[in-house]
Amino acid sequence: MDTTKIEKDGVSPLKSEFQRIAAIKSKKDIQNEIAHLQLVGPSPLFDVGSGQDEKNTETVIAQLYQGGIGLPDRDYYISDDNRSKEIRKEYVKHIAKMFRLLGDDADKAGAESKTVMNIETQLAKASMTRLERRDPHKTYNKMSLKNLQRLSHNIDWADYFKNIGLENVGDINVGQPHFFKEISKMIKTVGVDDWKTYLRWNLINRSANYLSTDFVKEDFAFYGAFLSGQ
Repeated sequence: MDTTKIEKDGVSPLKSEFQRIAAIKSKKDIQNEIAHLQLVGPSPLFDVGSGQDEKNTETVIAQLYQGGIGLPDRDYYISDDNRSKEIRKEYVKHIAKMFRLLGDDADKAGAESKTVMNIETQLAKASMTRLERRDPHKTYNKMSLKNLQRLSHNIDWADYFKNIGLENVGDINVGQPHFFKEISKMIKTVGVDDWKTYLRWNLINRSANYLSTDFVKEDFAFYGAFLSGQ
C-alpha cells in the first residue's frame, strides 16, 4: 500500500533473487533454482501442488502438471492463424521491454526475448491440448518417485522434492507424462545461460504487478490491454 516506497524501490526488492540466478553455473544449480522459485512465487518449467487422489478420495498426493509458459495456453504458440501470429509477435516485444526495464540494453533484451520464446514454444509443443486435459483418464498417471525418475531421468526428483520441503513423497500424479519426459530432455539440451534468461523472465513476469509503475504499466499493456482487451 506504500506506493511512494514502491516507486522509490523500483526492482531493488528482487535484487537478491536476481543475484541467485546470476550465480547459477550448472544444470544442478538450474534445478535447485526452479525449486526455489516455485516456493517463493513464480512457477517455472512446470506446476507442482497437492490434490486428492482421483481414485482414492481418502488420500491427498503430490501433483505435477505441465506449465512454464507465459501465454494463457499452448495453442497461442502453435496455431497458425493471424491473431496467434500477432500475439506471438507482441509477446516477444513485451518480454524485451521488460528486460529493458531491468536495465539490459536493446540488443541484449531482444536476444533474451527470443530465448524465452524458444524455450516456451518447446514447452507448449510438449503440452496436452485443452481437449486432452478434459479427459480424466489421460491426466491420471499415478506413480512412485522411482518411476518418475525413470520417466524424466535428467532431473533429480528426490533432490527436487527435498528442496520444496517434501522428503517423504509417496505417490505422485503426473498429469502429462510426455511433457515431463520432454522437460527432462530440455534440461540436458538447453544451455545454462538460456535457462538463466528464462528464470529471470519468470521472476519479473510474476512480480511485475508488485513493482514500480513502469513495470505495472508494461505488464498491463500486454496482458490487460492487448491480450484481453481491457
